[in-house]
Amino acid sequence: MKRTFWVFLVLMTLVVSYAQEADPVSDKRPEFNISGNFGGDASLFSLGFEKLFFLKSGPVLAAKVGFGFNQDIILSNSEDPISFFALPHSFTVNLGNGKRSFGEFGIGGSWLTNNQRHHYFVYPMLGYRYHPFKNPGFSFKVWFFYPIGQVSKMQDTELLISPLGLSFGIAL
Repeated sequence: MKRTFWVFLVLMTLVVSYAQEADPVSDKRPEFNISGNFGGDASLFSLGFEKLFFLKSGPVLAAKVGFGFNQDIILSNSEDPISFFALPHSFTVNLGNGKRSFGEFGIGGSWLTNNQRHHYFVYPMLGYRYHPFKNPGFSFKVWFFYPIGQVSKMQDTELLISPLGLSFGIAL
């Protein structure tokens, strides 16, 4: 896991250092997203705020932070499910033809707590993003994640964690 993190960090440094001035077309595009996320990010649903960085060299970098909700899976009706506060965050690179559709890959994490138990998951992400030209405009994202090397940790938590996430939002 450490090796994957360092390889990813070096790749991000190369992408950022290669970037020069912003493209004039991308100066007009919305740089912020406010979105509702369903599944993914180790939460049932969350509200996210995302900042996009349009680079002249082509890729679009995105940094996201949000807050959400998750709860334990209870199979018997004798107990109430335990709710968790989720704090998802991610950093991704988006590659595409410069239009509206982008392939996305990156790294994310989610911290879950209920003041008695705390869980933290780190995971690679792979997805698709639709981002509009106009401000404001509709944005959409679907992504897949899987906490590599943390499967036993996921099973021990008894949390409902979907490896597929959907995001609907407004680009500002």
